Amino acid sequence: MELPGHEMPKKSVSENRPPVAVFLSAAIIIFFLALGTADFLGFVPNYIDGGNKVPLSNLPQLGDEKGILPERITASSINLDLPVQNPATREIPILDSALQNGPVRYVDSAKLGEKGNILIFAHSSHLPIVRNQMYRAFNRISELKEGDSISVFGGDKEYKYKVIKVRQTDASEEVIDLSPKNGTRLTLSTCDTFGKKSARFVVEADLTTVLPSTN
Repeated sequence: MELPGHEMPKKSVSENRPPVAVFLSAAIIIFFLALGTADFLGFVPNYIDGGNKVPLSNLPQLGDEKGILPERITASSINLDLPVQNPATREIPILDSALQNGPVRYVDSAKLGEKGNILIFAHSSHLPIVRNQMYRAFNRISELKEGDSISVFGGDKEYKYKVIKVRQTDASEEVIDLSPKNGTRLTLSTCDTFGKKSARFVVEADLTTVLPSTN
């Protein structure tokens, strides 16, 4: 009720509007709610979400690489083609027993697919009569030359190595570096049966190629 002669003051249009900050806040909230709904329904375009999404299950195995145990070693230049044993021990009697079935990978050395040095060793014997031919397994590795190829098979892959050095050494003085600091390598070792008891032949090779196995 208005008293005569006293008009009620009228509010300006600007005074009836909410502050601009309220409009902006509401608009932002509505935008993100809409975007979230569209994303849930699969309607968000690539230029907004950065491209297609990739499930974590589609990524390679993360963390420490397990590596693959070697199963076979070949070198065509010396007619070498033998299975590789992988005893999980450093005990000499068990290693001696495994060597009767072929070359052996040393348990602390690298596996296929890992950086580091794979150490494989086997018997040599130049006796005229040997009942178990695995005592002659590495008879000819001393004949390998720089640049010759050695293949190690494991899983469904062939790992090809190139020989970089063949040398004679003394087991009482030699130390084989198994660390990854020298890259991805393969070392073969056997006795020099014509030398003294501690004499060894050592072959060093670098990884060059990994191929799908055809065997």
